[in-house]
Amino acid sequence: MEEDDNDELLQVSDDESMTESEETCHSLDKPHEEHSHTTFSYASHTTIEFFVVKVLLIVSSSILLILLPVYQQSMDIKGNAYTILLFNTSFSLLLILVALLLNQRFCPRINNIKYSKTPIKYRELLLGAVLLAASGFLIVYALDKKRVLCHLQDPMKGLLLVFSLIYYFFFCKKLMGLQRIFSSTTVIVGLFITVDYGLCNEFRCRGHERDKKSDDAGPWSWQTHSLWSALYILGLALFSAFYMLLDRCIVAASLHYNASLGSQFLSTISRLVSFQSNSNSSNELRQPLTPLSTGTAVGTGARSSKKEYSATHIALWLHFVLLVLVICGFWVELLPNIGTSTHLGHFLNQTSVGLACVFTLPEFGNASATNCGNTSVYAWVFLLSYVMFMLSSLRFLILCQSAVHTMATISVALPLSGIWWSLFKTINIEKGLLIWYPTISGELICALLGLPIITIGLGLLVKSHFCDWRTSREIDGDSTLRARYLA
Repeated sequence: MEEDDNDELLQVSDDESMTESEETCHSLDKPHEEHSHTTFSYASHTTIEFFVVKVLLIVSSSILLILLPVYQQSMDIKGNAYTILLFNTSFSLLLILVALLLNQRFCPRINNIKYSKTPIKYRELLLGAVLLAASGFLIVYALDKKRVLCHLQDPMKGLLLVFSLIYYFFFCKKLMGLQRIFSSTTVIVGLFITVDYGLCNEFRCRGHERDKKSDDAGPWSWQTHSLWSALYILGLALFSAFYMLLDRCIVAASLHYNASLGSQFLSTISRLVSFQSNSNSSNELRQPLTPLSTGTAVGTGARSSKKEYSATHIALWLHFVLLVLVICGFWVELLPNIGTSTHLGHFLNQTSVGLACVFTLPEFGNASATNCGNTSVYAWVFLLSYVMFMLSSLRFLILCQSAVHTMATISVALPLSGIWWSLFKTINIEKGLLIWYPTISGELICALLGLPIITIGLGLLVKSHFCDWRTSREIDGDSTLRARYLA
C-alpha cells in the first residue's frame, strides 16, 4: 500500500514539473486556475510603440533631472521658484491641448473618447492633481537656494522606485509575481550602486569640486537642511503616489473579476492575502467562463470592464486642475524663510520679471546684456521635456499597467545624469552656464557600474510584461471565438 502511494506521489511530482516547464508565464505569477479570474486586458500596442515610449520616457526624465538645477539657478537671478511652477504648468496645458488636437486628427483609433468628460472619477482626478501639485511645490522649493545639500539632491531621487514598490504592497490591485519583484529589486540595487558615491562624497556635485562643505550649504543651518531634506523626501513620496493612484484607476478598468466575490482583497498588502481570499471563494473561482458578448469573457456573476485611455486626455484634465491649484498656491512664495518675496507687490514684480526673462532671447557670448543669463533657453527646453515626460510616462503606464515598472524606467535617468556631470560642469553659478569638462571621477565609475545592473532589471520587467501581454491577448482571443461560436 505504501509503495503505491509513493508511486502516485512521484507521478504527481513529474506532472507538476512538466507543467511548470511548459507554462512558465502562468507559474511565475499565479496558478493557472486563478489566472482566468485575475486577467488584465492590456491596451493594444505594438512592440515598437512600447520601446519608443520607453526610450522617450528615459530621455525626457534625464533632461529634466539635468536641467532643473541649472534652470533654478538661472531663474533666481531675476525671478523666483514660483515663476517656474506657474510658467511650466500654464504652458504645459497649452502644449497638451495642441497634442490632443493632433491626436484627434492623426489617431482615429481613439476618436471614440469623449474629451469633454473626465477620464477618471472627479475625486481621483482632484486627488491626483493635489498629489502632483504638492510634490511639485515641495521638490522645487526644497532644491531652491540650496536648502537640500547639492550632493544629496540627485541620489535621493532613487527613493522614487522604493516608494513605488512599498505602495504596491499596500495599494496596488494587480498581483505581482516573484519575477517582477526580483527585477524591481535588481533595479534598486543598480540605483544604490549609482548613487553611492554621491551620497558619500560631500565635496563634489555636478562636476564641481569644493574645498569645504559650507561652500555648497548656502546660508542655512544643519537643522534647516535636515527639515528640507525630509520635506524633499516627502515630495518624492507624493510624486510616486501620484503614479500609483493612476495605476489603480487604470488597472481597475482593465481587470476581469468576479463580481460575486464582493471583497476588497484585490487591494491586498501581499500576494499571500490575495490567494487566501481566492481560496475562501474556491467554488466561485472554479466556475467556467461564459462569453456573453463579443470580446468579453465573464463567469457567473462576473463582468469585464474594458476602457480605452488616452495619455493626452488624462494629462489635459490633470493640468487643468493643476493650474488652478498652482495659481491658488501663490501664497507659498510669501511665507518667510520659504519664498523670496516680502509682500504682494514684491511678489508680483518678481514673477513678472521672471516671466519676462523667459521670453527674452539670450545674447550668447554676452549673457550679462539682459541680466537674465540663459533662463529662456533652459525654460523652454525644460517645458518641452516636461510635456514629453508627462505624456510618455502616462502612455507607458497605460501600456504596462504598472507604476513600479514606470518608476523603474524613470530611474534610468540617475546613472545617465551621473555620466553627464562627468562630461560637463556648471560655471558662473549665478548664470547657470554649462561647459565641456570631461573627468574620470568616482561619480562616473559608479554610474557605469550601476547602469548595466539597472538595464538587466528593466530587461526582466519588459520580458514579464510581454509574457503577460501575450497571455491576455490569447484569453481575449479565445473569448471572442467562443462568443462568435455561441452567437
